[in-house]
Amino acid sequence: MWLVFFLALLEFSGRGIAAFPTKLVFQTPNGQSLENLAVRPSSKLLITSILSPTLYTLDPTAAIATLDEVVTFPDANGLTGIAEYRPDVYAVVASELNTTSITVAPGSVVIWSLDLTSCGPPTPRRAARIPQSVLANGLSVVPGDPDLVLAADSVLGLAFEVNVRTGAVRVLIQDAAMAPIGPSGPPPGAVGINGLHVRAGVLYFTNSQRGTFSRVPLGGGAVEELGTGEFDDFTLDGAGRAWVATNPGALTRFTRLKNGTWVEEIVVTTLNGPSSAAFGRDGARETKILYITTRAGQIVAVDTSGGHEAH
Repeated sequence: MWLVFFLALLEFSGRGIAAFPTKLVFQTPNGQSLENLAVRPSSKLLITSILSPTLYTLDPTAAIATLDEVVTFPDANGLTGIAEYRPDVYAVVASELNTTSITVAPGSVVIWSLDLTSCGPPTPRRAARIPQSVLANGLSVVPGDPDLVLAADSVLGLAFEVNVRTGAVRVLIQDAAMAPIGPSGPPPGAVGINGLHVRAGVLYFTNSQRGTFSRVPLGGGAVEELGTGEFDDFTLDGAGRAWVATNPGALTRFTRLKNGTWVEEIVVTTLNGPSSAAFGRDGARETKILYITTRAGQIVAVDTSGGHEAH
């Protein structure tokens, strides 16, 4: 969720049409860039920003939505990935971010655990440190193992496996397809692997600098490239489709056909620097609503049950 933040927005020319209606839910007063989000069981949103160590919450179903503080993490100036690894318990990546070099201060990356199951004010617990990380970015749970999360390092081009119970950290997967490699080596400030999510033993990930969306078996194997574009973070739905934030202003849907091939469709073209996406959870209506964060400080709701299909 980094490369496009430091690039000028270009005039968008897409491969499809705006297929689903959108609604602006919230706009930050100062246009503060929003980075990532998780959706609580109630469909309330938890939102991170690379420009603040404070985790925010917002009720997208409220008549007038407000962005409220949940907790501020110490020894950090920005937050990146967030993932729910147990019911209403979240892992959050915090660090001292240098937005000029697009790196973190050595030794500053911490994975925090935040339990929101109780009624009182939440107290974050330091779950793990990743001192070897250069740019910790996206975060994913590992279905079937509630103690594990995967953290993308966008500069090293790898995924760390982090045990949030013991604090143990190891490199799970490192591949050239995850690295920010250019024709003459990594350009300054380049961001490789960005968003990542696990489904059925397969790791899906975007590479912002390469402009690819790919997948690879968790147990190792060849990387399969599924499509190309200015991709940021994404989410997977119950049907196995991927909905990918695509810069400068689009949402791309990837659908796997019965013959194993993937269809790439641009289904929204009206966003402003989308950075991440997540579906609502509370009720049949909310599960069809896709919430998008943007670097223009917006929360946008995409109604995936309406509009018309893109082909």
